[in-house]
Amino acid sequence: MQLIPSMDLLEGRIVRLRHGDRQQVTHYDWTPDVWIERLVQAGSRRIHIVDLDGAFGEARQPVFHDYPKRWPGVRFQTGGGLRSRDAVQGAVDLGFDAVVGTLAVEHPEAIAGLDPDKVILALDMKHGEIVTRGWVQSAGRSTEAICGELKALGFNTALVTDVGRDGTMEGPGLEAIGKIAALGFKVQASGGLRSLADLASLKSVPGVKGAISGKALLDGALSLEDPAVRAAVAGPEGVV
Repeated sequence: MQLIPSMDLLEGRIVRLRHGDRQQVTHYDWTPDVWIERLVQAGSRRIHIVDLDGAFGEARQPVFHDYPKRWPGVRFQTGGGLRSRDAVQGAVDLGFDAVVGTLAVEHPEAIAGLDPDKVILALDMKHGEIVTRGWVQSAGRSTEAICGELKALGFNTALVTDVGRDGTMEGPGLEAIGKIAALGFKVQASGGLRSLADLASLKSVPGVKGAISGKALLDGALSLEDPAVRAAVAGPEGVV
């Protein structure tokens, strides 16, 4: 199990949104560069970056696009607004793993043939259903149908967010996470993480390989000075 720090950017600033609601925003004082450097110094080897401008249908932010070159020892993944094949390939060409949600769910044929080792499916769950377009629209098909189609295209890694728990620190949504894992995906779990005990509960779910943490790390509930947290962000030997 690897703890994957998450950094959400809105207009170039680090923020956290409660339930993905732009009106419930918390701003942080660190610049993105300073926060990345703190994470790297703590041993982080994989970092997740969310472009909220892109997720809300606005122009994507270039502020972090050179991170894979600046910190070559870190595997960066990014999502938010990757709604065309060219946009996904562009993120990969910059050195990122591309986290693809709306495009993969609504038009899976658009990502057919892309490198499955460089594409992470963003399967966002709300009331047991997959939602898209910044968590505001129902996918309109069953979770099983969507996942079956994506598996058939060769994709097997999914970042699963329980939308109702995102930014709340109320504990992970094990039911939503377990549902996707049970369909054969290697899962990065997101939403509600608040403690190392939550990591342990996620580790008990077959198929869960990583856990995304934004607010808990930013607010210090998970301290980067804690040796156990440092071990978690480094992850198991050989895992990046």
